[in-house]
Amino acid sequence: MLVTHATSGTDPKISLSYPDGSLIVRTKEIPWTPWGMPGTHFKLLHCDDASSLLVILLKVDPGTIAGVHKHFGAAHAYILDGGFGYEHGEVFQGDYLVEAGGITHQPFTGPKGLLLLGFMFGPIGGFDDKGNLAGMLDIDWHYQTAKANSAAGHIHRRSMEPAMAH
Repeated sequence: MLVTHATSGTDPKISLSYPDGSLIVRTKEIPWTPWGMPGTHFKLLHCDDASSLLVILLKVDPGTIAGVHKHFGAAHAYILDGGFGYEHGEVFQGDYLVEAGGITHQPFTGPKGLLLLGFMFGPIGGFDDKGNLAGMLDIDWHYQTAKANSAAGHIHRRSMEPAMAH
């Protein structure tokens, strides 16, 4: 069995990627990127095209009322700071929640805003005032938006690699 030993002396400002798929992301060094709703910003930490998993840090300004949106897959979140309210009640710093896939809602933040670590298993769709689907935030949207902000250099998407010729 090959055992990997811890090393010291690594640069605390450079994210690290390894051939076995392991990754250390220096989140402090990733710039915040505007997200899909006013008053929101994100840091893309990881994406897995095979499972539609996205891992993000999401920051929402105080007093923000999100647009009506639908989670097409489940979303898990750990609240790092602040909190928000929605149809199931309020969540606060230190809380962990699971939003079921298929729910449509309109959360809002309080006076402290919100910082969460989120795990999304599918896209989020936003609706216009007439209830029509107006946009979709999927893996490609998150990756391309972060990349345009120079905030995706640590992401390696195997699905973006050219196919091997036989």
